[in-house]
Amino acid sequence: MPMGSFVVLLPLDADYKILGYFNKEGKSEFGITNDLFLRLNLDHSKDEFTLLKLKDHRIFSYLHNFKGKLARKASGVIVGLLLNENDEPEKFRSALKEGAEAVEVLGLNILTMNSEVFEPLLKDIYLEHLEPLVDILKPEALKGSVIATTKLMLSGGKQERKIAQDLLKKVEEGEHRKITENFNNANNALKTLDYEKASKFFKRSAEIAEELHLIDIAESLREKANFSGDVPSMAKARDKLVNEARNFLRGEDFHSAYISYKKASELSKKLVDFGKEEEYRLKSKALEEFYKVDEKFKKK
Repeated sequence: MPMGSFVVLLPLDADYKILGYFNKEGKSEFGITNDLFLRLNLDHSKDEFTLLKLKDHRIFSYLHNFKGKLARKASGVIVGLLLNENDEPEKFRSALKEGAEAVEVLGLNILTMNSEVFEPLLKDIYLEHLEPLVDILKPEALKGSVIATTKLMLSGGKQERKIAQDLLKKVEEGEHRKITENFNNANNALKTLDYEKASKFFKRSAEIAEELHLIDIAESLREKANFSGDVPSMAKARDKLVNEARNFLRGEDFHSAYISYKKASELSKKLVDFGKEEEYRLKSKALEEFYKVDEKFKKK
């Protein structure tokens, strides 16, 4: 489980503005320094998701670009999670995107908000969007979410009341449990690396969530379905690049090997495989330096 989160605003007339922090345990020593912001900003100039490993923290963050009127004042926000060692970053992709979109919904007000006003809102955003999807998708939590939706509908018009009654009937019949079942089946398929099967289960779970008017949850599940469906082709492309890099090394073509490892590193980042991302990035960097030295002495 993450320890907390933070949001950094990227105004057009300044480098950055820290909107606020949320820590589940209360007070925290963590803070965004100028150096840390520079590292985050540099990484996000290449990828929308990034993982930073610091001495005392692991930060998984997402860069969200604003649209509309807000984009005239700020380019976007960086929303970050403070992860524990056993937290898997991939599980929080959709949660971070949802959290960033929830910040954007606050509109132009965030430009002038101080931390005292924003941090209670961040706490709500964290609990609603940034908590692991596995907790939100427990049957009792899903049942509570559907019932909360029906309460709003029951005070509406005739058609809304009818939809609310249908939703309550589906809950009584245990329809919400199918979301959990399909989600669990998808995760089990991921453990066996059957991404196609996982994608199908995530998609089915999303369809049921949408039928129960759990729109945010449906979007998260659909994103996981799309990501799982893309994994095999991206992994295959990365393996091809790594094999190419090794073949280039055998032929002492250090420049081509450096390029292939660099591309493999970038694909690893998209796959949220930060162990391989680091390995291929370091190999690429070493080969780039070796190539420069080799070229220098060749000229001599």
